[in-house]
Amino acid sequence: MYYFLNDNMQYSKSGIEHAEIARLHLFEKNHVPAKIVTRVFSMELSKIVDQAGIPADGFVNLFQFFCGSMTVPTKRFSLNEFSLPSNTTQTRKDNQIQIFAQGKMQMIIYLRPNSEEISNIQYFDVTGRTLKMVWWDVRGFKCLEQLFDWDGKIVQEQYYGPDGLVHLEKCHLLNRANQEHVSWRVLNYRGRDWVFNGMNALTRFFYDELNQNDEQNVFICDRTVECDWALFNMKTAAFRVLHLHNDHVADPTDMLHSQLNNNYQNALTNWDQWDAVISSTPEQSQDIEDRFGKDIPAFTIPVGYVTDAQMAAPHQAFERRQKDLIVHVARLAPEKQQNHSIEAFAQVHQKFPDARLELWGYANGDIGAKFKQQVADLGLTDVVSFKGYTHDIGAVYDKAQLGLLPSRAEGFSLMLLEAQSHGLPMVANDVKYGPSDIIDDGVSGRLTTDGDVQGLADAMIDLLGDQQRLADYSAASYENAKRYSEHAVFEKWQALLDYFGSLMKDQAVV
Repeated sequence: MYYFLNDNMQYSKSGIEHAEIARLHLFEKNHVPAKIVTRVFSMELSKIVDQAGIPADGFVNLFQFFCGSMTVPTKRFSLNEFSLPSNTTQTRKDNQIQIFAQGKMQMIIYLRPNSEEISNIQYFDVTGRTLKMVWWDVRGFKCLEQLFDWDGKIVQEQYYGPDGLVHLEKCHLLNRANQEHVSWRVLNYRGRDWVFNGMNALTRFFYDELNQNDEQNVFICDRTVECDWALFNMKTAAFRVLHLHNDHVADPTDMLHSQLNNNYQNALTNWDQWDAVISSTPEQSQDIEDRFGKDIPAFTIPVGYVTDAQMAAPHQAFERRQKDLIVHVARLAPEKQQNHSIEAFAQVHQKFPDARLELWGYANGDIGAKFKQQVADLGLTDVVSFKGYTHDIGAVYDKAQLGLLPSRAEGFSLMLLEAQSHGLPMVANDVKYGPSDIIDDGVSGRLTTDGDVQGLADAMIDLLGDQQRLADYSAASYENAKRYSEHAVFEKWQALLDYFGSLMKDQAVV
């Protein structure tokens, strides 16, 4: 079994989650057993997994695993199925129902948006202090109960299974230094209770339990900050693979001596813990080898591919694209440098008054508000729009004439590959790693210099001013994307599969 280790799975997904899902489908199509593994609790996880197109047998979550709720039929728990205490009155506003007894509020019932299904209930004592919160899984069973202290802080969380029993318990305690200490208990599992000092220790136990499936397993770590400690400290034997999704250093001008990227600091400091490392481009594989040596096998495997269905899909006629529409598809974050796109677009709009810029992606922190303020300060509110996250990104690529990605660092960029597969010419910074591997400079797009906002503006103005050349770039983008077909990318994976297959045979002989 191949396990893809992640922390969480949400409705709004980053490139790492999209890469994992695509990899899972590729493995499934080629009959390689694999699962995505997460460790964060969510009442809506089953709905998220279904929406993402992840097969039920291709996903396992820590809480669902221990609570026995990985496969549960949906049975809606609605308001009319909840028995209210006698002699109470109620008031309702939108999705909140307040319950009163003798003039004092006893509880608030929260309903899921646009439904009568109960999401959670907040209970109060006679002084108005919150006593507890009870939560329901979207499949209709009570899944969590939180208890509060006199100061309104959570002191205990109990996680329920569909059998109505508590299977996991989290305790928030203060140590002698008055600092919070969190402990976990797995209850009545394999005939006993288990106690763990923190989430990492619980995660380690979870990985070990997954590993006891009478197979030789390979754990591919996609989120190192959250997952590598547990992986390094497993009690059972397994193969461990580091998957680099981003630039691994802080300063790409000094690959040999620069401080490591915080996301990979611990993973790379413990280089000898890995059985293999995956990079997305030949350049990164070489940089890894130059800095860390050749003692750990290195594999170069693109994080994404163009599906057979997308390859066979009709091409969008260039004349059907919205003239002068530019899109920047990426989460709103400092490293993606939407501020450069906005600043450069101000010049584009002066040259082409009908030009529009759409920024697609969810925001990290308050950066979205800063970008919106920049747009307002430049007087571009009517022509620059923030579109948020979408599950139909293909429609965005099919509509636009030009795409932007002026990042200061990349690991590969699924966005570039997806855009090219939809015939969207791209202007992207020539940074480590990915843009120069995906874009054929001067044929299917343009490579620009990081920090050169004027160069970014000039590239956009040049291409929008020559519609025939832009159409030629679009046709070349479709052709260029064929290099990343399902077959071509799985051949790269096959090298890693063969490597671990041979190790497993050798161990079986021993």
